Amino acid sequence: MPGAEADIVGIGLATLDQIGVGPRSRDSAAELETFSIQAGGPTGTALAAASAFGARTRYFARLGDDEFGRLIQSRLRSFGVDTSSTLMEPGRLSPVTFVMIEEDGGRRYTRYTRGDTTPLVPADIPRDLIESARILYVDAEMVEVQIAAAERARAAGVKVVVGIRRMSPGVGELLGLADAVIASERVAAEMAHSGDIERAVRDLHQMGPELAVITLGADGAIGFDGTALCRQTALPVRVVDVTGAGSVFRGAFTYSLLRAWPLGRALSFASAAAGLNCQSLGGQQGIPTLEATERARAIAA
Repeated sequence: MPGAEADIVGIGLATLDQIGVGPRSRDSAAELETFSIQAGGPTGTALAAASAFGARTRYFARLGDDEFGRLIQSRLRSFGVDTSSTLMEPGRLSPVTFVMIEEDGGRRYTRYTRGDTTPLVPADIPRDLIESARILYVDAEMVEVQIAAAERARAAGVKVVVGIRRMSPGVGELLGLADAVIASERVAAEMAHSGDIERAVRDLHQMGPELAVITLGADGAIGFDGTALCRQTALPVRVVDVTGAGSVFRGAFTYSLLRAWPLGRALSFASAAAGLNCQSLGGQQGIPTLEATERARAIAA
C-alpha cells in the first residue's frame, strides 16, 4: 500500500465546494460579493481537520478523473491528507456542492451532485488499508462498503468511528460495529424516536457504540460513555458560515480519541474547533490550528 501507516483512514464522501456570498435578489443574475472553491464533504473535511491537528490521515474513495476530482485531492493534500490510495475513474464526474449565502441574514441554499462514479464495493478496498490504521472513520454516506470496512476494522482491532449527518438504510448495522458514533441532532431523534436529547444519546449508546455523541449546533453537544453524561456549550463566536462545522467537530473529536482524552475534554476541544471554523467561509478554509483550538477551549472552559 502506498505511503506510511495512518492514524486515521477515512472512507466516505469528499466533494468540491463552490461557495458564494451575495445579495438577496429576484433578478435573474446578481454579482457575488465573495466566492471560494474548497474541498469539502463529511469525510474529506473531517480528515482535513484531524490532519491539521497533527494526525496522519488517509482518504479512500472513488473520484472522477476530472478537474473537480483533481482539485479535491490537491486541497486535501494541502492539509497533509494522503490521497494516494484514492481510485480515479476516467470519464466520470466527481461530487460537487454549490452553496449560496445571502449576505443579509446569512440564509443558505445548498445544491449538490454526488457525481456519476461507479459505487465502491468491498473488493475495492486495498489490502491492509484498514488494518494498518488506528482508527477507521466512516460517514454513513456509502453504507454497504462502510459496513464491510468496519467489519475488517473490528477483526483487526482497529477502532471504528461513525459520523452521521443524515439517515440512510443500513445505518443501524453500521452502528453495531462502531466504537464511537457522532450524530446530528436530527439523526439522533430519528433513530431514538424521541426528542428528548438525553434519552436519545443513551439510546444511541445502547445500539452498540461505547461512546455516543450528539451535535446540537448553537446549543453545543452532548455525550455519553455508558457511565457519565456530559454536556458542552457551543463556543460563542460571530458566525460567518456554518458550512462544514459539523464535519470539523467530528474530525476534531476523532483526533481526541487518538489522544485518549476523556469525554469532557474531547467534547470541549471539538466544540471549540467547530466554533472557530464558523468564523470563516466554507468548511476547510476556516479549520483552526491545534494551538488556536486549545486556546479557545481553555477560555471557554
